[in-house]
Amino acid sequence: MAKNFISEDDIEQAILKRLHADFNFEWLNCYTTKPEDLNDRSQRTDKRDVVLTDRLLATCMALNPTIPPAVITEQVLPKLQDRRVAMSLIAANREVDSLIRDGVAVEFDETTADGNTQKRHERVRLIDFDTPDNNQYLAVSQLWIKASTQAPK
Repeated sequence: MAKNFISEDDIEQAILKRLHADFNFEWLNCYTTKPEDLNDRSQRTDKRDVVLTDRLLATCMALNPTIPPAVITEQVLPKLQDRRVAMSLIAANREVDSLIRDGVAVEFDETTADGNTQKRHERVRLIDFDTPDNNQYLAVSQLWIKASTQAPK
């Protein structure tokens, strides 16, 4: 007998197939039977994390080859991994949106050709808006996220 309804799973699977076929998205299924199980293929170390750090680091390094990797690790990743629990949801979304659109401001010392050191101010791009094919697209499904226990102020 044929189904006479469309389930949420049917919709999810159709969207994932379309994203892959039509837009070349990679698909990461993070389903686990237990919400606390960290073995979900996301490489996260905490269920409260929503940023896939290994992928973000690789992307930042590829899109910003003139920025030292230590600057990305020490300045960019912490800004994006911040859970912003003390902020309202609107303020947190605005801040993250700005980082995604405008890049993350960084400052670091650079040694010049004559051996002197100078401060360098740059913006680390997270997305290549000029050449979209330089980006990696990922659809993540069934990702358990643990809510923070602190309420925003």
